[in-house]
Amino acid sequence: MKIRLALVDSDEDYRKRLSDFYIKNYHDKIEIMTFSSLDSFESNRGNKPIDVLLVSEDIEDDLSFYTEKMSVAYLCDRDLIERKNNIKAVNKFKKPEKIYKEILNILADSSNGDIAYKFNDGNNTLVEVFMPVNGGAGATSLAIAYGKRLAMQGIPTLYLNFELLNTSKLFMNGEGSIGFDEIIYAIKSKKQNVPLKIESSVVKSREGLDFFNEARIALDMLEMNDENIELLIRELQGMGKYRHIIIDSDLCMGSRLKLYSKLAHKIILVFEESAIGMKKMSDLNRALQLLENGGNIDITNKITIICNKVKDVNAVSIPADLSVREFVKRYNASDDLTDVLRQVSFLDNLR
Repeated sequence: MKIRLALVDSDEDYRKRLSDFYIKNYHDKIEIMTFSSLDSFESNRGNKPIDVLLVSEDIEDDLSFYTEKMSVAYLCDRDLIERKNNIKAVNKFKKPEKIYKEILNILADSSNGDIAYKFNDGNNTLVEVFMPVNGGAGATSLAIAYGKRLAMQGIPTLYLNFELLNTSKLFMNGEGSIGFDEIIYAIKSKKQNVPLKIESSVVKSREGLDFFNEARIALDMLEMNDENIELLIRELQGMGKYRHIIIDSDLCMGSRLKLYSKLAHKIILVFEESAIGMKKMSDLNRALQLLENGGNIDITNKITIICNKVKDVNAVSIPADLSVREFVKRYNASDDLTDVLRQVSFLDNLR
């Protein structure tokens, strides 16, 4: 379903530029109508319902009548104005792509769920979970490197970090100001359109990998319970936008791991070539087998084990009970480690 957008602004050139851009680049997402005044809007809008009304701030008419029927925002020429007359304000001179994100965010905050946001029919999204077995094992670097490699091959991929202490911004950056805390609020409040909030918040790295900015306060991540995580993943799968969703998570042995075992196509466990790493991996492997034998979880058929930061891949001594899929050598990268790792061909074997 397309978003029906009405733009009211006396600046004819501005109306044309924004309209031409959306018709050319977002014709499958937005149906835009432009008007020079609210009187013109009322006289020429027809009978079609309007989803979003953008009104230039120099139009002084009372907009309360419209706020009861549609999502409304002012177009301002000042970046620091967030609201006017208790109505959200958007900087009209932002890039059209960013205004589009603002439109989605406005809709997400006020939508009653009538607007669906779906990219294609059918659901073939693969969920893959990366978890470190010991501290400093490098699961985040491998997860991001894997995501970047997929994205650079033209495969639609989302990186989703559920760690309490998120370090992904050390390896990725993109244009966007909304934090993951707003996604959490949209899910928990049950008052917002979650797919619209997702699409308005997602950021793209220079490699083409989609991700979310970290929560503004790390403790916000504690608000995400298993039900919230399952809802988010189901919503993402239902959108049909991504072929891969890569989850970066702390190691967990309780209900969260059981949830991952139900939702994930693969669970990648990463441990470091050290006495501590090997001991923890062996202990975890035995614990998972006991849990599965007891009927508490179905997981071992989904597990891929990676030994990371190996000094010599040809001389690794691994406990006999471990079936390690890949050995990744230690890289001393002075720049972005994920840019080095994403060029390692073994990542294609994870697909």
